[in-house]
Amino acid sequence: MFKKLFNLKFWLPVLLLGLGAGLTMALLKNKPTARKKANFKRGILVDVIEAAKSSPKIEVRTHGRVRAAKKVVLSARIGGEVIWISPNLREGRFFKKDEPLLKIGIRQSKSNLKAPFNGVVQTKNVDLGQFVNPGAQLATLLGSDQAEIVIDLPMGRMGWLPQSNNSNDQGNQYHIPAIVSLTGINSAPTHKAIIKRHLLELTPRGMMVQLIAEVDDPFQMKNNSRSKNPQNSETIHLTEKNKDKLEISVNRQVINIPLFLGAFVDVVIPGRQLENVVHIPAKALRDRDTVWIASQGEIQVRTVKIAHVDFDDVYLSGGIRIGEKIITSPVKGAANGMKVQLAGMKKKDGKSKLGKKFKGGKNREGIGKRRVKKQNSPESNSSRESL
Repeated sequence: MFKKLFNLKFWLPVLLLGLGAGLTMALLKNKPTARKKANFKRGILVDVIEAAKSSPKIEVRTHGRVRAAKKVVLSARIGGEVIWISPNLREGRFFKKDEPLLKIGIRQSKSNLKAPFNGVVQTKNVDLGQFVNPGAQLATLLGSDQAEIVIDLPMGRMGWLPQSNNSNDQGNQYHIPAIVSLTGINSAPTHKAIIKRHLLELTPRGMMVQLIAEVDDPFQMKNNSRSKNPQNSETIHLTEKNKDKLEISVNRQVINIPLFLGAFVDVVIPGRQLENVVHIPAKALRDRDTVWIASQGEIQVRTVKIAHVDFDDVYLSGGIRIGEKIITSPVKGAANGMKVQLAGMKKKDGKSKLGKKFKGGKNREGIGKRRVKKQNSPESNSSRESL
């Protein structure tokens, strides 16, 4: 028994086990703390575009209102009884120039009243058998060959209008093309107009310059039937987003809607050419004259010089260097030195444009087809996933 207690072979495994347990406890008690690796990608995720110079031709976009180009009051030249009234002498009916409209008879004499121009009846104030006095107002006639558009334009934008090509223009006379369409009606067609002059009095409230443009055939008399002339309607392809945020192709019909007198219209005027400017979407402009630059993972607040501001587009002439990354997404509490990381970068050249810009008379069908092709291509899917 005592020989077994003092035998080294008996105690050697026990000593080794104890020594191992002690070393393990010592290592666990004195284990080193691991240093956390710095996260160099820390920062707010932002979208950026790359600044590039271009020389675009701007569009001056504003609004106006339709009014009659010709308006006369048909009056009685002699007193007497109305013995005949044309079926076209009714409100809303059209008539031709020199067409008989009304006859007044007294004793053995008659007075025939004819239309002074092609037009439409606005109001009628006489009936068959009625006795009228000389000078009595019988009807109000409006011209149908042309209508005028009274365009409101801020004084600061007068310099953006193109130079007129008509050598006979003097002072307030112009010959500038424009495109007009009814406000708020996507299916309404566009109409070609010519700006002829501007009035010499500003609007009393908005202090706007009033340009006067002329539109031919405002009531669509030359193309008054879609069924007879299928070219009056066209199919356009637009991309819209449904509840699942998927882009789909929609077919819409452009119908012949006349330019109603008194209607509000959107006006697009091709303007001057800009030289060596940086084009950014309006959402990238902050506090009227600053932009946010993403440089080395930080925000730089930069004051810029603005050459022109449109509804959806801003053109910068100074304060930006070519190749710099301009932040387009909103950042809460943005300040110099704030950390950011780039979610995606879109390179802008002189030909491409950002923003949902109004296209006056452009062909939307081609735009819709290009969007559908781009959506189905693997490159577009991968680019959307990277954003």
